[in-house]
Amino acid sequence: MNPLPLVFFWSLWFLNFSSRTVFSPLLPLIEENLGLSHGQAGGLFTSLSIGYGLSLLIAGRFSSVWGCKRVVVGSCIGIGFVFVLLQWADRYLAFHAVFFLLGLAAGSFSPAMIPIISETYASRHWGKVLGIYDSAASSSVFAVPLLVTFGLHFLPWRILVLVLAMAVFLLPIGFWKTAIEPKPTVSFQRGHTFDLLKKRSVWVMALLWVAASASYSGLFSILPLFLIKERGLPFDYANTLIGISRASGLFVSIASGFLVDRYGYSRVMAFSLLSTGLSTIGLALAPNPAILMIALILQATVSNVFFPAGLAAIPHLNPPSDRSAATGLIFFFAATLGNGILPLLLGITADYLSFQIGILGFGILISLSPLILRFLHKTWSPTG
Repeated sequence: MNPLPLVFFWSLWFLNFSSRTVFSPLLPLIEENLGLSHGQAGGLFTSLSIGYGLSLLIAGRFSSVWGCKRVVVGSCIGIGFVFVLLQWADRYLAFHAVFFLLGLAAGSFSPAMIPIISETYASRHWGKVLGIYDSAASSSVFAVPLLVTFGLHFLPWRILVLVLAMAVFLLPIGFWKTAIEPKPTVSFQRGHTFDLLKKRSVWVMALLWVAASASYSGLFSILPLFLIKERGLPFDYANTLIGISRASGLFVSIASGFLVDRYGYSRVMAFSLLSTGLSTIGLALAPNPAILMIALILQATVSNVFFPAGLAAIPHLNPPSDRSAATGLIFFFAATLGNGILPLLLGITADYLSFQIGILGFGILISLSPLILRFLHKTWSPTG
């Protein structure tokens, strides 16, 4: 198993994920500068997720025609140009437009990258490889709040975004030289996505991904507002706390990949969703900073267990001809409903009630989500 391609896959996924997570620790600053309510601030992530979801659908249907490598590189270049454009955004509607464009650029990445990974490595290694690959997202969620907190002592936040843009422009060069282009299996067919919508397994996986994405990325987007505005923590302390709570993510993703290969996807996903729901309830009800820290660490750790299992399930659920389109469709629902709607709903709930009530209700729903898995067993074997 050649590790060099995986190094570039990991690095690009880290940058792609960081292009979105960087705005979570910056959200309190953006809210204050623009004079926004919590609901308006959370709505920015809705625009990002709508663009991300639409891009997932487009990339999932056409990457076999355009070429997966071209789509990945195009995604990186697009993110870089959006970050440059952000330097001139100074109004709320302009931020909505930039966030939407960022989602369009970032969303085409995963539907093209998953077929490249499954083409590069044998199926017996998918759990381990995808566990290592997905640890880039965990590393981003851990590192970005800490890097932003440190960097703001020296540079304005817009310049920090430009530094990230430079890396996004440069890294695809190494990726292009090492990545293997999957062989085209199908040409574009009208209605192909509608055929996938008839598969129960696709719907079940989409719902599971919505729950997992909302628990991990959606909640992460709004956590700084919750800790700073409602719990009264200082800006630097809140973002440092969030970053530290994500420290285990790198190791958890890799360990989860090995657990998937050993115990099967459904068991790993069920454990992750149930424990995530319970720890989210604990996060909402934490009476003091010490308990809050424990709840943050537990929630971040167990919510991250889901993704290697979810990623490895997609190529097993679908033949090579459907993998890119199915990935785009599943990720579309995860992005728009999980990453996009939850920050908006929690922000609106906080405007009228509190973040605590919104997070508590959300935790209860996630605790019940493993029940969906019973509908998956009839159409899919965990052993692939």
